[in-house]
Amino acid sequence: MDKPVEYKIIKLNLARHCLNYIINAYSIKVLHIPYYICPALYHSVKYYSPECKLKFYHINENFLPLKEFAPEDFILYPDYFGINRLNVEILAIKYKNLIVDNAQAYFAPKTGLAGFYSLRKFLPVKYGAYLYTREICKTNYPTDTNTPNKIFTPDYDEFVKNELYLNKQPPLIVSSLSELPPAPSGKQRLERFYTLHKKYKDINELKINLTGNDIPFIYPCLTAYADRLAGELERKGKTILRYWNPLPETFPEHRLYRYLVPVPLY
Repeated sequence: MDKPVEYKIIKLNLARHCLNYIINAYSIKVLHIPYYICPALYHSVKYYSPECKLKFYHINENFLPLKEFAPEDFILYPDYFGINRLNVEILAIKYKNLIVDNAQAYFAPKTGLAGFYSLRKFLPVKYGAYLYTREICKTNYPTDTNTPNKIFTPDYDEFVKNELYLNKQPPLIVSSLSELPPAPSGKQRLERFYTLHKKYKDINELKINLTGNDIPFIYPCLTAYADRLAGELERKGKTILRYWNPLPETFPEHRLYRYLVPVPLY
C-alpha cells in the first residue's frame, strides 16, 4: 500500500497568493490554467510571478479539460463549485503535477501535488487561505500585521469594499488563522443543494452527480432562462455574482459565463 502523502500546511492571506507560493516553491516556468477561472488568479501570477508563463486551456460542459497535457506539465484545475471532485481525482491519477484550486471546495480532501482553500467563501471572515504543499518556498514571506480576522457578516456594499481592499494586498503569512469560527455544516449545504436541484433540475442543463466527497459551494444552474432566473433571485434578496469575466462567443466556455446562474446556498 502506498504511503499517504504528507503535506505541509501554510496559512496565507489570499488563495491567489497560494498559487504564487506554489509557483515559487516548485520553480514552475510554465503553468496550464483554464480560461474559465477567477481572473484574480492569473492577474496575481502575472504580477507576482512574471517568470512563470501561463498557457490557457478550454474545458467542456462537464468541466473537464479539452486537451491532453504532457506527463510532466504543471496544471491548475479548480474543483468548480465544489461539485467536481471526481474530475479532480481523475486528473490527479493522470497528471503527477496537478495543482488543485479548492477555493470553492472547502471540505474537499487534499489531492495532487499541491492545492489551496479559500476561507472567506465558507467562513464569516474577511480573508485567509490554507495552502497544502510538499515543497516549502525558500522566499521569506512577510507576516500579516493587521487586526485579527474577526467574524464578518457583510452586506453587498461591505463585500465589495472588502474585495477592493484585498485586491491591493501582497502575499502575506497570516498567524491569526488559528482562531477561526467553526465551518458551517456540510450536511446543511447538501440539503439546501438538493432542495434547489429538485426545484431547478428540469431547466438545468448540467449533469450533476455528486460523489461522497462533494460539498457544494453554490448550486450551478445552466439554463437558457438565466437572466430571468437571476432577476427572480435578486428580487428575493439573493446576491447573484456571475462567473467570471466575459469570454469570446467562439469559446466553449462562453455558455458557462452567459447562461450559468450560481444560486447561493442560503
